[in-house]
Amino acid sequence: MKRFAALMTAVVATFSFFCTDAKAEGHKHEGFFLRLAPGVGVMNSSEDVGSGSMKSSGTSGLFNLGIGGAIRENLILHFDASAASVNDPKVKLNGATATANGDLSTTLMGIGLTNYFDSNIYLTGAVGIAKTKFETNGNTYETDSGYGVNLMVGKEWMVSEKWGLGLAAQFLYTSCPDDLGNGKKTDFNTTSFGVLFSATYN
Repeated sequence: MKRFAALMTAVVATFSFFCTDAKAEGHKHEGFFLRLAPGVGVMNSSEDVGSGSMKSSGTSGLFNLGIGGAIRENLILHFDASAASVNDPKVKLNGATATANGDLSTTLMGIGLTNYFDSNIYLTGAVGIAKTKFETNGNTYETDSGYGVNLMVGKEWMVSEKWGLGLAAQFLYTSCPDDLGNGKKTDFNTTSFGVLFSATYN
């Protein structure tokens, strides 16, 4: 919880510095906000298992959803959901590498802020509740609920009065408690870096 509080403080401090009254060129961001953003990236996960560390990695499919509204011109408060998933990730444990047959995914749902600057460049930050799971052969293994952060920086071009299309770079981090049995728990930490294609109504 201390790390979560520190994370919240860092995000708020970042927006206090960056969120100015800058106008987005050619468009005022007001009212209802909806963003759909699929993409691709690289995901890496790790957790301590016994005396060693298990690491998973692979090319990931990404998705971000934002729904909310402007609290002032160019500053959006929204529900923010992000997901990253790797099919058949490579797993390294105690020096040995193998392919795990299944889907490893992490999700984050929380509250975010998006601020638009000149030239329709935007910055998004969100914090919330996270969970990671591995699905294989019809079985699902899930962590307990943890926390995470989503950071995005992007650029959009208006294609109509309300719709903008663009590209964004995303950093997604989640940390979830994982039950190893016998009363032992560890943190399953995941980072994802990627590029998103965004379609935004505002």
